[in-house]
Amino acid sequence: MELQHIGRYDIKSLIGQGGMSTVYLGYDPRSQREVAIKILPPYYLHSTKFRERFEREALMIALLEHPAIVPVYDMGEEEGQPYIVMRYMSGGSLGDKLKKGPIPLRECMEMYLRLAPAMDTAHARGVIHRDVKPDNLLFDKYDNVFLSDFGLARLRETIGFANISDGSIMGTPAYMSPEQIQGEREIDGRSDIYSMGVVLYQMLSGVVPYNGATAASVMMMHLVNPVPQVRDQNISLPTGIQAVLDTAMAKKPEDRFQTASEFAKAIQAVTTGVQRKPAVQSSAAPASRAARNASVPVSTPPPMSATSNVVSTPASKPEIAKSSKPIPSGTPPGGQVLSTPPGGISAARPGAQPAPVIKRRFILPVWGWILSLVVLLLLAVLLILLSRGYFPFWGTPTLNATTTEAQISPPPTAGQTVPASSPSSNTFGQADKLAFIRSSDIWASNLDGSSLLQLTTDGDLKSNLHWTPDGQSVIYTSGNCINLVGLQTREVLTLTCFPAVTAINAFDISPLGQQVALGLDGTNLYLLPYAQLFNLPQESQPANVQALASCASFAPYTTGDVIKSVSWSMAGNQLAMLLSALVDGISRDQVRVLDFNNCTPVPPTIKDILPTHFLFTLRGYFDRPQLTSLSLNNRGQLLLNGSADSGFGDLQLYNLDQGQSQPLAPNGDCCYRDAHWSPDGSYLFYSHQAEPGGEISLYYIPAARLGEPASSTTSLALPVGFLEDSQASLQPALREIRQ
Repeated sequence: MELQHIGRYDIKSLIGQGGMSTVYLGYDPRSQREVAIKILPPYYLHSTKFRERFEREALMIALLEHPAIVPVYDMGEEEGQPYIVMRYMSGGSLGDKLKKGPIPLRECMEMYLRLAPAMDTAHARGVIHRDVKPDNLLFDKYDNVFLSDFGLARLRETIGFANISDGSIMGTPAYMSPEQIQGEREIDGRSDIYSMGVVLYQMLSGVVPYNGATAASVMMMHLVNPVPQVRDQNISLPTGIQAVLDTAMAKKPEDRFQTASEFAKAIQAVTTGVQRKPAVQSSAAPASRAARNASVPVSTPPPMSATSNVVSTPASKPEIAKSSKPIPSGTPPGGQVLSTPPGGISAARPGAQPAPVIKRRFILPVWGWILSLVVLLLLAVLLILLSRGYFPFWGTPTLNATTTEAQISPPPTAGQTVPASSPSSNTFGQADKLAFIRSSDIWASNLDGSSLLQLTTDGDLKSNLHWTPDGQSVIYTSGNCINLVGLQTREVLTLTCFPAVTAINAFDISPLGQQVALGLDGTNLYLLPYAQLFNLPQESQPANVQALASCASFAPYTTGDVIKSVSWSMAGNQLAMLLSALVDGISRDQVRVLDFNNCTPVPPTIKDILPTHFLFTLRGYFDRPQLTSLSLNNRGQLLLNGSADSGFGDLQLYNLDQGQSQPLAPNGDCCYRDAHWSPDGSYLFYSHQAEPGGEISLYYIPAARLGEPASSTTSLALPVGFLEDSQASLQPALREIRQ
């Protein structure tokens, strides 16, 4: 007889059926929501052992209470049938996603950073999953990933390999750890970490690492075969990811990552290219663990070519791999010291603080100079031919690190419109130059798109771009480091790194170059004078920032919610913060504007803005409650970007005094990103994408003409196809003209 009701719940349809349980989509009339209802299959109903374990494990999951574990709402029994009521995951499973092919490394990193704390929480309470696989990683309608069936896999202990039938593979053997295959009774959380490694391999490659004709052959591969090279399946992956997989899937538990968080951070280090030092091991720490930490390198930057004019990634970044020669404390390689911070503000270091590390330029060998002379002669011949009307080739010039500012003057992009009363092509809104990110590197150009210049070539992920007050350098964050690159020299300087934190949440310099806002440890905001930024040691702790702050109450100021981004007002006294608040297990972005004009224990709150129907509606916010950027001017006007598709979405102008907002659509209905004010607030600068997946263009428009047709906008004439990544966040930063 078909099941129609159980307890107070209506049964709507069958979701799935496995060897250990059957899951239905149900409806709870009391809470008026859809739920998932799991029942024990009929052939286990008369087994007292299975019934007790089913109920005990369900109770254990209910007690875990972690945002990344599918919550249990209810449990009961009706007519001898036990059941568990859980949250319904409408986004499907990871197994469903894998049917479409491999998953990008960054997306894998984000999933594991969310799952790892849940896994560690369960392991700390003695709960071992024992069945980590794609079908047990579920997604809600917001695309948040959850662990499901936590602990219920222990049912398989009693009957051995429950998913093996007639010698065929039913799925579970593909993800089992060697100790689980060998039937060891005292397995621990490291068995789950092995399974997570198998799942990561499958996400990156699209296939499981071990595949055989029978379950027995697959299990034997888990026991004796080395981890396959994942880059044989996906050559685009960084080389460092293989060492992460080798560690996660080590045959011996003691050789693996000891926690899921350690595993996730190793993935993050490879993904972001930021090398982090392992925590200092105590004398009681096992030697195998120290060796494991030393054996997981991050991806290395590409080697410098003989003609390259750009320095490599700073050697002073913390590393996961062991260094062959330790650097003495306080003695940077090269011995060069930055005595005065950019902008001319005196910043002599007190005491014996280690100096910033300046990467030296590559010195060409003799054969390199000869080759360079040959190239120069060829260029001279080419210029003569061009001057006489000969055109030996056609096409767009290749852009590289040695391109000078005078070499590129691209034609306007198709469809560019210039207003009749446009400003000078090289200045507007008290700005004269632009820095932005393309393919994880920093580029600079004039405001008409000319004089395009690549400043970095390391390919590390970067964010929070800001010009120094003197306009000669760009400060940015990369992982847990704050770096600086010179406009003329293109030399990269590491100001400081924070080895104890995973990444710098937020970073902003006030427009007058007086204050720095720094988000660390998720919810902590630190304010310090800009000049003190150059007095931080090479390896900093939050306490170092606290010691240099001018107001103890703001070092740190704890927000209670995760800080994603910050934006100073033009006067430098108000700060808008983009926060991620956990509401009912869902991360929802909101904005808080505070007054930091005076040093008080609690800064006055100017406005708390939660995007709802009562204030304004950002398209897609209720399906994806995220904001991608914010910018505050001196008139109490806040620019906000929603995220409807790949980071692009609606653009809103919010008035703090009136508590009202209005949608902005200078280029039509969709889609906008990276919107911010010009230095004097008279212009709006933004990225635009006419349709999802389309080409990205950079635009500006006078603030006074926001309500006028699209003819009021002007686009930067970058080379066609130059911004090839349709999902990129360019994070443009305007250089202020200082009198």
